[in-house]
Amino acid sequence: MKAMKPKALARAVSLGLCMCAAVSAQAAVGPAGAINAGGALDNIGYGAGGNVFELKPMLFVQGLGNANDPSSVVTLNPLLQYSFSVAGAGSSLMTIDYRITNSSAVQSFNDLRFMLFTNPDGDSVNFLDTVKETWGAANTGDPVRREAREFTNPAATLLASYQVNGNLTEGTDACLLGAGCDATVGLQWNAATLGPHESFLVRIGLSDDGQHLSSRFIDVTAVDAANTTLTLSGVSSVSAVPVPLSGVLLGSGFAGVLASARRRRRVAASQCQAET
Repeated sequence: MKAMKPKALARAVSLGLCMCAAVSAQAAVGPAGAINAGGALDNIGYGAGGNVFELKPMLFVQGLGNANDPSSVVTLNPLLQYSFSVAGAGSSLMTIDYRITNSSAVQSFNDLRFMLFTNPDGDSVNFLDTVKETWGAANTGDPVRREAREFTNPAATLLASYQVNGNLTEGTDACLLGAGCDATVGLQWNAATLGPHESFLVRIGLSDDGQHLSSRFIDVTAVDAANTTLTLSGVSSVSAVPVPLSGVLLGSGFAGVLASARRRRRVAASQCQAET
């Protein structure tokens, strides 16, 4: 089991996370630890010998304070709901759906920004990684910002900046352009408006064989661990929440009852007029 860095140990303790070794001889991505209430994973195995120390989502919604854990943000307004689900664990492409839903029939929410960052550790000796960004022209749903920093910086720089204004500070640390460093990377998606009964979905893709969900993605490769590259990508969408069929049937049933009652009243009124 590889030794944890002091700062990594401090972060794991502060977040109540459990670290364990994750080694896979074949191409397969999957969580070795539990997902917490905010949708963060503390340990994801990938490639020939790597793991993701932490996968952390954050959310900003205008009027609901600074960016934070999505489950914390939505508690500030009961009309917002938050959920997540994992698919493809154990395959070469694992996806995680993070969903923010507006349950209101009349109220809208503005300026939603969702960010996810991760700290891959493919190298079990010195934790060095190299980062390659593929940042093509934006297609619908592609991330709008990206970040790559040395692990020693994000806690004070990347997260602090995001928590204040809900935006990643785009850029790449100089260490990532050289022989490698202990890299942390992040992606961000925006939604201008979340209308009544709409859902903001961000689908994250984690792959160890180069698969990616969008034209904008980041590869993090271990310096000295063969066949250990993590590809981080994702897409987002805003769509209407379908009305449950039971609700439609119930509504049509009430409408039928009301229409029948109106007809009975009209018939009764006609009979009274005829008798008089």
